[in-house]
Amino acid sequence: MRRFAYLSVWSIILALGVQGCDSVQPNEPGTLVVEAFFNVGQPLPVVTVKQAAALNSLTESAVEATVSLMMQGQSFAYVRTSDPLRYAPEDSEYVIPSGAAYQLTVSTEERTALVSGITPQVISIDRISVEVSKTPIFAVFVDTLNLGLDSLNLSLDASQRFIYPVEVAIEWRGADVADFNPWIESRLEPVTSFSSSIVDFFLLPSQVFPESDTTPVDGNLHSWSGVYAVPVTEESSPLPDHELKITLLRSDEQYARFATSRNDPVRREPASNLQGAIGFVGAISVDSVRVTVSNQ
Repeated sequence: MRRFAYLSVWSIILALGVQGCDSVQPNEPGTLVVEAFFNVGQPLPVVTVKQAAALNSLTESAVEATVSLMMQGQSFAYVRTSDPLRYAPEDSEYVIPSGAAYQLTVSTEERTALVSGITPQVISIDRISVEVSKTPIFAVFVDTLNLGLDSLNLSLDASQRFIYPVEVAIEWRGADVADFNPWIESRLEPVTSFSSSIVDFFLLPSQVFPESDTTPVDGNLHSWSGVYAVPVTEESSPLPDHELKITLLRSDEQYARFATSRNDPVRREPASNLQGAIGFVGAISVDSVRVTVSNQ
């Protein structure tokens, strides 16, 4: 194995991240919310249009809107579905191409929301390699963590266990960045269920980075590697066989801001890229594979 992951109380705290103090202010009721993802190679998506409810309410308020899309010089109309929050394209046969400029417009009686962009080139996982440590290593896990950001007081309960580090390398062909500066999101997600005492301690790495930050290893073949951990109770415990979902997503810098803000604890919602509304509308290309991981 080329490298291993050593976990300590402090490394897990750093992985959780101590975020800045700037927070997103609550949105006023009636704020327009628009959500959609244009997935290259797939049909046009349903667009969600709603109004932000009051902060203490879980109700999503529908709003009457006109939704239209321009993509690659073609105009596409949307109609409201039986679900009042969702609008579907009248053309269900059109397949989203790569490198296509688009603009989505959502208009209500009170406001108009706009968003534009370019669809990314198709991404495809060309090669993967999985390396598993032959024996588990000692680790310290945080069971509970309470950070008092105002007083900077820290309290935690820690337990000692062992983990099998699993390193996964992914290779793919890079995009032509002459007219499009692509960003990549990589995800390693074990999907096989373990006992409840183990599943809480999974480390599921997900990284968002400019594709240009990866150095091609062979011509235009780019590579990324990450490590996740499978906890076990004893040093003599075997690695549990499990299924792993490996995902690569290519998009733009707007998506990168959205993706990196999804789990920010000081924000009330992820970063938006719309004018005249909140929410997110973006173009992506996704490829994923599932593999069985064992120590055999």
